[in-house]
Amino acid sequence: MNDMTPTRTESATATPPAPAETGAVDWFRAEVDRFFEEVGKPGRSLLSFVPRLVMPKPAIELTDAGGSYRLSAELPGLTDKDVSVEIGDGVLTIAAEKDEAAERRAEGCLINERRHGHFQRQIALPADADEEKVKAKFRNGLLTLEIGKNAEARKRVRKIRIGD
Repeated sequence: MNDMTPTRTESATATPPAPAETGAVDWFRAEVDRFFEEVGKPGRSLLSFVPRLVMPKPAIELTDAGGSYRLSAELPGLTDKDVSVEIGDGVLTIAAEKDEAAERRAEGCLINERRHGHFQRQIALPADADEEKVKAKFRNGLLTLEIGKNAEARKRVRKIRIGD
């Protein structure tokens, strides 16, 4: 190795040095490495994946269930008390905020970690979604919304004649 090649001596669980200590590129590389080391480990929450960067936005699925729409959002590691759902002007907003703290002792060392994460996701609803007929359930990290349809909204659609 030449003198310019960085070496990585910290353990897989150690937090990489701050950018001022190693340079921004090395710091970012270490953060990406740490991210991929954490992905897929059991017992991790949504906050664990990118705790010092940004809380990722959850995947959602919106389906037409005939007389209503069904929206599902996966929110692992969160509870119903962490999540806020609002609807207005044809837009559904799902937001969450969570603080985590963990303390552990190992070989005379005390490790105290704190994490804070938040996100907001807005979804434009179909024109016939009835904002007054919405039911929400939250179970095992899965938010499910049942959004009723407004039959009158479908009748408001009209064909426009194209002229010269």
